[in-house]
Amino acid sequence: MKKTKSALTAHPPKHLNDRDPWMLAEDIPDVDFLFSQIFISAFANDLEKTVGRNYQKILGIFNGCNIKFYYGAKDSDDFAKHILSLIVNRPAFGARINKEIRRYSSELKSLATSIDSTRLAGLSSKQLADLFLELDKLHATLYSWGWLPNAVDMFHGNFTNYLKKRLEEKIAADQANGALVALSVHQEKSVIDQEQDSFLNLVALKQARRGAEFEKNLKRHIAKYFYLKHLWLGRDGIYNEAYYLAEIKKFVASGQKASQVLRQKAKQRRDNLRKQSALIKKLKISGKLLKIFSVYAEFSVTKVFRRDAQLLWAYKMDFIFAELSKRLRLPVMYIRFMFPGEIIKALQAGYVDKKMSIELKARTRACVYYAEKNIDLLFIGPAVKKWEKLVAQKIDSTVREIRGQAACLGRARGTVKIINSIKDMKKMNQGDILVSIATNPDIVPAMKKAAAIITEQGGITSHAAIVSREFNTPCIIGTKIATRVLKDGDLVEVDAEKGIVRII
Repeated sequence: MKKTKSALTAHPPKHLNDRDPWMLAEDIPDVDFLFSQIFISAFANDLEKTVGRNYQKILGIFNGCNIKFYYGAKDSDDFAKHILSLIVNRPAFGARINKEIRRYSSELKSLATSIDSTRLAGLSSKQLADLFLELDKLHATLYSWGWLPNAVDMFHGNFTNYLKKRLEEKIAADQANGALVALSVHQEKSVIDQEQDSFLNLVALKQARRGAEFEKNLKRHIAKYFYLKHLWLGRDGIYNEAYYLAEIKKFVASGQKASQVLRQKAKQRRDNLRKQSALIKKLKISGKLLKIFSVYAEFSVTKVFRRDAQLLWAYKMDFIFAELSKRLRLPVMYIRFMFPGEIIKALQAGYVDKKMSIELKARTRACVYYAEKNIDLLFIGPAVKKWEKLVAQKIDSTVREIRGQAACLGRARGTVKIINSIKDMKKMNQGDILVSIATNPDIVPAMKKAAAIITEQGGITSHAAIVSREFNTPCIIGTKIATRVLKDGDLVEVDAEKGIVRII
């Protein structure tokens, strides 16, 4: 782990402005600096350990707890092509990516599980620092593998486009989308699907009036999935018994039978896998290409597997932040905007001086983090506006049609609702068109109501794509501009056969 992580400057260095133009990678609400610096630093320094190269430059612009992070447009495309070539030339490497994601996700989850909030106060400052550094190092290692499925497909559709071209060698171009969706289903259930099945089993027990068994399974369900609501800052708390009882009551009131829904889901899954098997046979997909498709499909499982471990990590970090806050006599939010090295240094000293405290307050309002290999620059004050101006992108808000990648086939028409967080869900009505930067587990209740789902970000193995296929909801992902062109109340037609959204 690097010792230095902060270099304050008054304005962006001129040489940074002349390079590869910036491209917005993600716009993430409710996330802090400390978490973000893990992946930004890993992208600039650690990816070479797994694929032989890093991103040349990464930029994170924070306004409070909202981050927009950027790559060089050409660099991110070149990086994706590099990973794709590794997978295509050696599918075993793609299989290893999935294996290592599972390995390091499990290790992070195991380490997070071991954190006992009641014992943190008894740790010495050195012990607390060692625990913090162990978590940070393991999380960075996870990102060196866990980011690769995103990098190869999320921003330029490299993996998806490659596979579509291979399919178009065998079938008509207008059939390739449907074939690709069918071939992207993995035989293993994702954590999302497992949680949904577990919930439906709870409802089925309630409807069957099997009280003792229901109570036992409710406790087991909560113990296994309580943290999925937490996300990165924990602002909406965690899932508890009251939440699930209320959700079960809503389900029962809807008149549906949970046991029937479970049977339908199981049948749909069997049908999807049979359809996939038949398609593989029909198109004579075998050998190396079949292995590549298998890697692609498994990404949809391992990406969620990683996220599951990270959400438990985020929940457990709340207790570590609370302990650090007590020892350093700083607000928790200030600590969330420190570099790991700064936290370790503060623990060793036993305090943070006034000058640093003032700077941390400024960081929580707005700051910019720029990273290259072995270079970390942090900007506060007027420099933030200069960076924002530098990366500003013009969007033609008068466009009447936007395009993306079909993730679940179908067509729908309805009213747009922009849903990016739990607080937005109250707007959502049955049959609305859900539009999001990128969906998260906390907005799944709104996704269930959607006649169609549209996202700016994500690939065909993203959260939105996975959930839409489970609900059989038409879905278009990777539009890049949906939330900046569409607005609440717009009437749209969604053609997820062709990946087109039209404003009526």
